[in-house]
Amino acid sequence: MTFDPESVRAAVFDIGGVFSYPGYRPVMDQITAFGLTPPDDIEWYRRAHHTGVRALADRAAAPQEHDEDYWAVYDGAYGRTLGVSDDLLDDLRVAIRIDWDWVHDENVKAFHRLAASGLPLAIVSNNDGTAEQQMLDFGVCQVGPGPLPSVAAVVDSTVVGVAKPNPRIFDPAIAALGVEASEMLYVGDTVHADVAGALAAGMQVVQLDPFDDHSDFEHTRAATVDDVVGALVSLGAHDVHE
Repeated sequence: MTFDPESVRAAVFDIGGVFSYPGYRPVMDQITAFGLTPPDDIEWYRRAHHTGVRALADRAAAPQEHDEDYWAVYDGAYGRTLGVSDDLLDDLRVAIRIDWDWVHDENVKAFHRLAASGLPLAIVSNNDGTAEQQMLDFGVCQVGPGPLPSVAAVVDSTVVGVAKPNPRIFDPAIAALGVEASEMLYVGDTVHADVAGALAAGMQVVQLDPFDDHSDFEHTRAATVDDVVGALVSLGAHDVHE
């Protein structure tokens, strides 16, 4: 069991695959440049991301977050989901990486509902040094007072010099929240970085798995952030205001 809602006193969230995805328009443009017809249903591009995440989970050895081999596995699965052959992946890879700025509005809204409950929150992300600005730009949160929900910390791997799955990346969030790690929930989308990293830090964890790609794993999974919020507030421990 990796999630006991009754014992959760704080929650920490990832960014990529939770609040944002690779922008689909550059990907569509690149597929069109190949002379192919890109899917016009944008849900396919979310599907492609999570197919890539599943491909990473199938690796025999856990990849390192900033290793090119890590992204080659992800990019290949992403491209094949959209009908792009492997010989075109080098060009598609550039489009996938232009900017992870496609905001998942429903998950952001659910996060705001959880923030309104008063549950202490933080962000921990393998990122490029811009995580705090992303949270502002995406309308998710900020540290301290401001127009968005306030969180205790936004931890960026580039800033702190350590990346998931290394459990030390969670230390600043644990310190800022002032809660025992075992009473904290981490919400992310990957097995090797998010699930393994959070468990190694002694935290509870829920993997966002909207297409049910990881049913063969034993850890707790949820389709949306709203599902996680529902589990946390259904016991009446946190009073969420609409």
